[in-house]
Amino acid sequence: MLAAGLVAPSVLADDKTPVPGFFDLPVTGGTSAYGSLGFASEERGTALVLLAREIYSQSAGFNERSAAARRLTFVLAAPAAQVASEGTDSEPITVAAPLSADAWRDLLEVPRNGDLFVAIVSNRGALLACAAAMSGDASLRVLLERDRGLLRWISRNAPGAFTIAGRSLRFASDRLVVPGGAASEPLWEALAGERIVRTADFVRALLSRDGGRLAWFFDTMATMPEARRAALMPAGTLEEQLEQSRALYASFRNTDPNWHVEDHPFLRGNADAWMITTQVALRNGVPAAPNWQWLWQELFDRSDLSRRDATSLARTATSPVSLAWMAQKISEQSPRERRDRFEMVRFAQLVFGHATEADAVDLAVALGGYRRFRSALLTLDRMDVSSPKTMARMVDAARRVADRPGREQKQATVALQSSLAIIERARVSRAIDAATAERLVLSLAEAVDRSGPILQAVAQWIVGTLVKALPPLVQPDRFTTQTAYESTILQSLAGPTGETDIPEVEWEGLTYRADLSGAEMARLTRIRDQLVSPGLDAALAAGQPAPIADALTALVYSPAMGDPEGPGLLSKDIAQRHVFGLGAPSGARAELLAWMPPRDQVGDGIPWHVEGALTGLDLGLARLALRRIADNEMPVAPTINLNDQLTLSRTIAALNPRELRDADRNELVAAIARGRARVAAAGHDLKAAMALAEEVQLSFTARQALPWMTVRTPDAIPAIFALRDLMWLGQPVLAQGQLDRWGVYSEALDGRLRTAMPPPAPWESFGGRADSGVMGTQLPDLTLRMAEETVRLKLPARLIPALLTYATQDYWHDVSARFSDDWPAMMRQALALSPSRVEDYVAALVGDGPLRPK
Repeated sequence: MLAAGLVAPSVLADDKTPVPGFFDLPVTGGTSAYGSLGFASEERGTALVLLAREIYSQSAGFNERSAAARRLTFVLAAPAAQVASEGTDSEPITVAAPLSADAWRDLLEVPRNGDLFVAIVSNRGALLACAAAMSGDASLRVLLERDRGLLRWISRNAPGAFTIAGRSLRFASDRLVVPGGAASEPLWEALAGERIVRTADFVRALLSRDGGRLAWFFDTMATMPEARRAALMPAGTLEEQLEQSRALYASFRNTDPNWHVEDHPFLRGNADAWMITTQVALRNGVPAAPNWQWLWQELFDRSDLSRRDATSLARTATSPVSLAWMAQKISEQSPRERRDRFEMVRFAQLVFGHATEADAVDLAVALGGYRRFRSALLTLDRMDVSSPKTMARMVDAARRVADRPGREQKQATVALQSSLAIIERARVSRAIDAATAERLVLSLAEAVDRSGPILQAVAQWIVGTLVKALPPLVQPDRFTTQTAYESTILQSLAGPTGETDIPEVEWEGLTYRADLSGAEMARLTRIRDQLVSPGLDAALAAGQPAPIADALTALVYSPAMGDPEGPGLLSKDIAQRHVFGLGAPSGARAELLAWMPPRDQVGDGIPWHVEGALTGLDLGLARLALRRIADNEMPVAPTINLNDQLTLSRTIAALNPRELRDADRNELVAAIARGRARVAAAGHDLKAAMALAEEVQLSFTARQALPWMTVRTPDAIPAIFALRDLMWLGQPVLAQGQLDRWGVYSEALDGRLRTAMPPPAPWESFGGRADSGVMGTQLPDLTLRMAEETVRLKLPARLIPALLTYATQDYWHDVSARFSDDWPAMMRQALALSPSRVEDYVAALVGDGPLRPK
């Protein structure tokens, strides 16, 4: 019998058929040990690579070695106990291992009757070298099988660097194939200080130079598309190319000086050189617009850029910047400044790509305020406002507020941010269109620019402009008998009124309306009743600054508090505990907090509270929106990385249910079905399966393991394709903008408060950045799985975000992550979402949710 949770390994008739470059490594303890390590049956081809990441993803220190020892003890002790008892359910099982058993026995001096699995796994250098050899080209395995001395040197001296570069080492006629081909060999020889014809010596130099940094650079250049590589290393004389390549390599050599490749081979920095060179958008071989060198030189060199500064800038260097120049300017900064610069570039490319020379001053003003007033710019982008003029006017207004003294500054900040947050929410709910939102933003900025106290000016703007621009109140005013300011605003925060196209849903014999606005209005009303507030109408009538600020803060907190009966509302005064960080010395990090995206915090002697801006609160408090269906058992503690949890929970807030069209959803589901059919048609054909794996850029390890899997576990091949992969294989007939509406919250990659559909890419390239939530941006699978289920249940697509509030809560408790960026476990859990559980989620939407009785 097999261990619980394992299925019988599928094999062809001849399980002894040799697979070139691989051998079958028996797992000590058999299927029981294999299962206890957390591996799925379809992971036999990649198990050693995943085990290497699990044991050595943190460091090479004492804790890591202790964890490895405990793991091995568990692997050996549990099966031994089972064998000693009657009725053991453990059977022999093998996993793919590179080279030959003799090569590893020779390296580790393991006798024929010795336990090779334990020997490899318990030796850090051997396991890392083994994992890298599995990810590399077949020619690499041929070289290492023949040159045992090189294998020994790698495992003892540079296993970390080999882990990074192994996937990119390919040989032809015993000569390393370098990025750029034969014409680039002199460049790589100059960087490595060794001749390529001396193959083993060159590999040693490549892996050891600058503590493994050259190996990282080599891998980055080798795995990027040819057009991007050409943009980084353009044609020229040999001397010019050598100078360019050295300058570019400096971006990799000098970034994150505290990162030691050999100690932390799976660790990466946020917005590091790889991220910059691979993610900055290109157009016609240069960074996408805006790409004037004078602009980026000024924006990088100054932490703040006022309108006066922007107007006086000399626009001398009008030529486009190069990607290499941008990489150097960004990567060699401190981690915080590096991330600021990278996100500012990505934001500018995605939002201001249409800007012209006529927009130069406004563009400089807007981006010049990015570091200091970031949340203002991100919020306007979220409202679909992309005019450089409007962005600049809001930065001017925020700057004027920031220049106010003492208490007046806080009250003015609350007034401006609350008003902006109301426009944001009314736009997100689609109570107003983008043109109305932009007009309101410009009028708000104008009100702030007037002479006199800012809060009073904003109060007049609320009464005279904002309320009049919002849809008229259709329900009785709950707070006053005359003015109805707060009721009108709450109605707009909930969504449009008088909708005529609300879909009907048949569920369990009854008819319901998928009424988003009605459900949201009921939720907001219950939350607003619980929050401490003087009431906006009464505060405006009294004209006192403090009550107006408190009323506005409570109002904008209402949509962000999630479940009216959830934990967030255990603190009724949460809105009054908001921390802006005002009063810090000019230029201090705390002084920038007021306009940073909001995040909840605990500590510093202050109860649970939110720090940052008042805009985007629904994203900052996205975890409060998650809900759980009552179960009989306490859920297990989540193992998924906290920042990936945040990415997935913010995805729900960023998905706009009114933008999720049934027709688009149906096409996505049809594409997934077409992708499944292509995988099924490939069957056990290695060439066909490899072509599909290449098309969707599967993990390098998965691609290299396919020959072994085709022979040993052919029925497991479909399981290595994620839903995202199947969707891309199905070639959905949707524009990028339509696809992005179904994607994942992308702030960690592009700085925007939006969703984006990740393109095909190996998941390992995004790994090692656990403190940024980047891995989560590569996982739209849970949303796609919900799309499949809503088609099956004949539900409207607009219900998917509400269903995800339950599914995501279950999901992150159910994922059994073995390391901080365990993408295979995350994608597998999304596939495992059961139809019956989804039906429970639907039932939970009845009544208080968007499914309202007809």
